[in-house]
Amino acid sequence: MELFTPWGREEKIALAISGGMDSMVLYNLLNTVYRESYGSLILLHVNHGQRAASVDEAAYIMEMAQRDGRVCEMVVLDIPPGTFSQESAREARYHFFDEMMTRHGASMLLTAHHLDDQYETILHAVLTGRHLPGEMGIPAERHMPGYTIVRPMIDIGRAEIAGYARAHDVHYFEDETNSGTDYTRNYIRHRLMPPIRESAHLQAHQLLRVKQDMSDVDDILKARAAAFLAHHEKNIDRHAFNREKRIVRFYILKAWLAQHGDAPRRRHIDAIMDAIWSDISNASFEMDHTRIIISYDRIVKKQGQDEKMEMLQMGGDGIYRFNGYTITSRLDAECYPMTVRTRAEGDRMYIPGVGTKKLSRIFIDNKIPADERGTMPVVVDKNRQIIALGEIYNIMDSKEKNRRLIIEKEFTNEPEK
Repeated sequence: MELFTPWGREEKIALAISGGMDSMVLYNLLNTVYRESYGSLILLHVNHGQRAASVDEAAYIMEMAQRDGRVCEMVVLDIPPGTFSQESAREARYHFFDEMMTRHGASMLLTAHHLDDQYETILHAVLTGRHLPGEMGIPAERHMPGYTIVRPMIDIGRAEIAGYARAHDVHYFEDETNSGTDYTRNYIRHRLMPPIRESAHLQAHQLLRVKQDMSDVDDILKARAAAFLAHHEKNIDRHAFNREKRIVRFYILKAWLAQHGDAPRRRHIDAIMDAIWSDISNASFEMDHTRIIISYDRIVKKQGQDEKMEMLQMGGDGIYRFNGYTITSRLDAECYPMTVRTRAEGDRMYIPGVGTKKLSRIFIDNKIPADERGTMPVVVDKNRQIIALGEIYNIMDSKEKNRRLIIEKEFTNEPEK
């Protein structure tokens, strides 16, 4: 049985050993045929604490390691009853693996995933809508911080592994939960894969072609998204975005959000895309690190949480900053004090030649994005009259050049902090 062996003869490697047939066969091979292919080998065993038989299995593995002169590290996962899940168990396992790989200075962590696991993983991805984005299936190598995960048996089928176990009298333990169909992966293994193998018209190995094709498609879509974003930094033109195919739009948003460490689930990105495609004028979506704002014909990404100012007093000439605006005031002394605030319910302002108008109507008429309406500076004089509204209207702007009230919106290409 030929293993995939990317390690060197002097390297320290580790084996994740469960006690099941696959990992016990891999250990047997590493302990015999491939004994001279590495420098040293440590064993890492995780007891999930969900089965009574796990205690005996752990004891056997420890005794086996001692007999063979191997270092063996073990952990019993502390997952409260009723909260166990495949995802929580995997997270706890790899937390343990990370610690042990660092402690022992091992460069590669070997797992016993094989060809049938690959088929099941690909089928699972297809049937649960996870075929894109990203690498499909189980990679032979995956780089982690500080070490590499290696699957030496990824091209070897379960039947060949079982044949080796019989021929070499490899002792292993059966996990009774693997025979059930409660978990999706088990259902695929026991209900879907057998008929595929039995059919004269179906070929399981074609799933590997699906994996390769999807990998190529993934690369193409990533490149297309990168090319689009090269022309759109902080803002995206909504019409240009909607002209792209839906799967391209998905990759664009995913890459755009990843720039600041956000990795939302596909359904969340789908919701954003649906809103962008719709006739909604304004919408906002909160991520972990980023806020996506749909505003008329643009899509804006804001990083971090903005600190909103509600009110500012201007007691004299000077330069003031308010919610992303710079207010330069050079007026006669009798004009002060003035107040800068955000809008209030029922606000109206007088517009020369037009009359009074509600601020809410002014915002709509000027297509002011919804997220900006609550932060735009409203300048009120000492008689409580609104004399300026952001960059839209400013009755003091008509004064002589050296005595004016100037309101300018700040702009930067740098991410907001």
